[in-house]
Formats: sequence, C-alpha cells, structure tokens
Amino acid sequence: MTIKKKQALTALVLGLSLLPSSLSGTSQPKQLTFGVYGGWSLGLGYEFDWHNRPSRSDDYTPDFHLGAYAQYNFSGVLGLQANVNYQHGKNDWTFTYPGFPYDEGSDKFSFYSANINAVITFWRRSGMSLYFLAGGGLTSGDWEDFRGNYLNLIAGLGMKIPISQSHPSLALNLGGALVHLIDLEEYGNETADYIKFQAGIEF
Repeated sequence: MTIKKKQALTALVLGLSLLPSSLSGTSQPKQLTFGVYGGWSLGLGYEFDWHNRPSRSDDYTPDFHLGAYAQYNFSGVLGLQANVNYQHGKNDWTFTYPGFPYDEGSDKFSFYSANINAVITFWRRSGMSLYFLAGGGLTSGDWEDFRGNYLNLIAGLGMKIPISQSHPSLALNLGGALVHLIDLEEYGNETADYIKFQAGIEF
C-alpha cells in the first residue's frame, strides 16, 4: 500500500470515529418523529424574474410555504424523511399594446411537492443537533413554463433545539434549503431554483 493510500485510509477511519464521538453522551432520537413547519422562499435566476414580452410582461415571485413530514430514524446519525410542501407565490404583470389602455395586476400561483429525503445528523450536544438533508421527489402545479408534474431535488441544513425537558422529542426545527425544479420536455428541459427558509415544531 502506498503512503498516500495509507494517509487516505487513516483520514477516513479518523473521520468515521469522530462522527460517533461527536454524538456520544446524548439521548438518541425517537425512532419515528413528525413535524410541521412554515416559512418564506426566495426565487433565483431567470424563471423567478421579470419576463419582458411585446404586450404582456410578468414576474413570478415565491413567498410563503407550509409543510409537514414524518421521519424514521435508523440511528442517531441517519434518518429517512417523507415530506410534503405547499408553495405559494405572486405573479405581477403589465399589459402594454398600441391602441389599448395600459393595464397591470397581480395574480396568485402555487405548487405542491412530495419528497423522500435522507437526513444526516452530524453534531448533537445538550439535546441540540445540526443536520444535513438531501433528496428529491415530484412537484405539481402550473406557473410560467412549468406544467403538470415535474421533478425536484433538494439539499439543505438545519438545527433542532429542544423545547421541553419533560418531552425530549419536542423541538424547534430551523432550516434552509436550495430547491432545483426540472420540467422534462421533448425540446429542452425547463429548470428553476429557489431557496426556502423555515421554522417548525418536531414531536
């Protein structure tokens, strides 16, 4: 075995040994937990910006979202989460055309997502924990160039803060995630990105 391979193997073993030690001395989570949450989203890039057209121009802006999840914890480190989310948004528009009066307004739009996420807890101390979340699923809703059902990928970070000593599984869950939407089409895929921030209760 070469020196570089030995060093890489040593680093891997050290990393795997440090992860359990960072979680030692703490109570293990319940095997099955539930949560509800709400928050605000920020659109990124072209899809969530003004689209200037000859007559009608519009802008799609995500705002509040609501969700719920059930999480099965295989251990103090790894969990699998089923998550549903409702995203609300606002569509501002203007109408300008020669011979017609100028007009403007604001409509609403929304879409729904269902995900399966892996949750990895990488630090826990005094009941508080930090976790990484990643997964994917399906999104449904009509807005801009997105129609029907399409795919989503998600990755984020979060923190769980215990609320009650008598109910150790009751916690405030704070987090943020980047969501990537993919609408598969015959002549080119539509994609969009947004960031969602959330606060909720786990029990």
